[in-house]
Amino acid sequence: MSLDTKTTASPALSEDYLSRGRRLTREIDPYLPGLTRTTAASMVNVPPHRVAKLSSNENPLGPSPKVLQAIADMNWLVHEYPSPSAEELRKTIGTYLGVGADQVVVSSGSSTLMHAIVDAFSLPGGEVISLDPGFTVYPEIATIHGRTAKVIPLNEDDFLLDIEVLKKAITPATQIIFLTRPNNPTSTMIPIEVFAEAAKLAAEVGALIVSDEAYIEFADMPGQSAVELLKSDPETYKNVMFSRTCSKAFGVANMRVGYAVALPEVAECLALANAKWPTGAVAQAAAIAAIEDTEHLAKTLAMVAQGRKYLIDELNAMGLPVAPNPQGNYVMFDIAPTGLSAEEFSDKVFHDAAVLIRGDFSPRYIRASIGTPEENQRLVVAARKLAPKA
Repeated sequence: MSLDTKTTASPALSEDYLSRGRRLTREIDPYLPGLTRTTAASMVNVPPHRVAKLSSNENPLGPSPKVLQAIADMNWLVHEYPSPSAEELRKTIGTYLGVGADQVVVSSGSSTLMHAIVDAFSLPGGEVISLDPGFTVYPEIATIHGRTAKVIPLNEDDFLLDIEVLKKAITPATQIIFLTRPNNPTSTMIPIEVFAEAAKLAAEVGALIVSDEAYIEFADMPGQSAVELLKSDPETYKNVMFSRTCSKAFGVANMRVGYAVALPEVAECLALANAKWPTGAVAQAAAIAAIEDTEHLAKTLAMVAQGRKYLIDELNAMGLPVAPNPQGNYVMFDIAPTGLSAEEFSDKVFHDAAVLIRGDFSPRYIRASIGTPEENQRLVVAARKLAPKA
C-alpha cells in the first residue's frame, strides 16, 4: 500500500489569492450607486444645496428632528461597542410590524443583509433568482458567494411578474428567490396574491423567498407586505422572509440600518450568518427615533404621494410615459419619444437644471425620485424642454 497522499489540486484551488479575487472582475458587472451631492455639485459648479438629488430614492424631508436629537444624545457612547443583537431596535420594529422581536434580524442596511441571507440559506452552486429590470445587487451578491445568478424578465407592458415565467425558471437547484416589492427601478408592485403563489412554488423545491420591501411604506395599495402571510398562515408560508430599510421612508440612509423578518427559527439561522456587530449604537438609536416618530413619517408619505401624482401627470402629459401605477418614492418613465438615450437625457437635465436622475440602467428608461415640490418642478421644467413637441 502506498503512503503517498499527494493529490492534484483543481485549477481553481491551485490559483493564488489574487487570481481567485480577479474572477470577480470577470464575472461581475457591479451596481453603481448614484453620485453624492457634493460630487454632483462640483461637476456643475453649484453649491451642494442647489443640487436636486432625485437619483437615490431618499427622503425629501430628511430625518425627523427626533432622530437628530437621538444621535446627539449618543455622543458619550461612541467609543463603546454597541449591542450586538440590537435588542431595543428589534423590539421597536416588532411593535411597528406586530411581530415578535425574535423574528427580526438587524444589519447595516438591507443590501448588506442580503449577503448574510445568501450565506445562510444557499450553498455554492445553488441558484438565486431575481428580476429584470431589478435591483442588480442580488445577482452580484450571488456571484460573489459562488452561487448561480438567474435573472428573469418582468412583463414588458406592465412591469409585473408573470408567474408562469417564474415557474419555468425554478429548478431543483433554486435556493433563494428575491422579489422586490415595490420593484426598483420600475416602482411597480407585484401583488401579494402573486407573491403568495410564488412562495408556494419556492416551497416545492425547498427554496427561501424574500420580499424586499425597502419602499413599501410609500405604497398606496393596502395589505401588500409579506408580513400578512407570516401572520395569517405561518405554516404554509414558513419559507417567506421580507426585508426592509430605514434609509427611505425613515430618512436615515447615512446610518445604514436594515432588517429582515421571518419565522423565529428562520431568523435564528440568519442571525448566525450576520455580522457580530451589525449596527452601531448611534444607528440603532437613530432608527428607533425614526420609527417611533409617526408624525414625521406621515408628513413624508403625504409629500411623496403628492409629488408622485404630480410627476405622473406632468410626464404623461408631455409624452414621456410613466410605468403604470408606481408605488415607490420614485417613478420610471420612457424617454424614447425624445430621440435621446437615457444617459443623454439625464445628462442634459443635470447640466441644465442641476437635477440628478438615473439614466444609466436602460437605454430608454429614466428613474426619478420624488423630491420636494420645488425639486419636482425643476425636473418637469427641464424635461419639458426635451419632450417631443405636439
